[in-house]
Amino acid sequence: MTEKPLVIIGSGGHACVVAEAAHLSGWQIAGHIAPTKGAPDDLLGNWLGTDDALDGLLAQGLTCILGLGFVDAASAKRRAAMLDALEPESLATVVHTTASIAPSAKLGAGSFVAAQSVVGTRAVLGIGALVNTGAIIEHHNGLGRNCHIATGARLTGNVTVGDNVLIGAASVIRQGLNIEDNAIVGAGCVVLSDVPAQAIWGGNPGRALL
Repeated sequence: MTEKPLVIIGSGGHACVVAEAAHLSGWQIAGHIAPTKGAPDDLLGNWLGTDDALDGLLAQGLTCILGLGFVDAASAKRRAAMLDALEPESLATVVHTTASIAPSAKLGAGSFVAAQSVVGTRAVLGIGALVNTGAIIEHHNGLGRNCHIATGARLTGNVTVGDNVLIGAASVIRQGLNIEDNAIVGAGCVVLSDVPAQAIWGGNPGRALL
């Protein structure tokens, strides 16, 4: 592995997941940044400062990846703001060693593909996309910027997902549908029709909740 040392943005559970995957893939972890200083961590390394320290770290030749999950509205907002502030060239792409990535798939800068997940033929992940443990992104799917495909979710073929979309755990998206910007699909939802922008969907079959 010849990549630059990696800074993990965040210190919570998802940051540890990203850091462990990076370790397994041969990355050197320079440390992590977070709003407050915590104890040294064997996965995250030393605390390197708050978000304000990141520009200086990147100027030293380091690279970074978001270790921020979509736990709540505040964390999602911080993740989007951090991604907007970063140049794609400064973002690392990390793939867990047990994930399956088709040779023709394209992974955007800063994307993360977790353990046991699948990214299929000619699928495209946007900048900062997050494919969580065991999720399946079938052939010809397109994910926008800063999407989160949660644990065990399945996108069948030719699904188009907009920016800042959350697709919940164990949900299923039928082939050929569009999930528009800033939509939320709840856990276990079975989506059989397009989801409009800003909508919140749940249930089986999926329907608008708000």
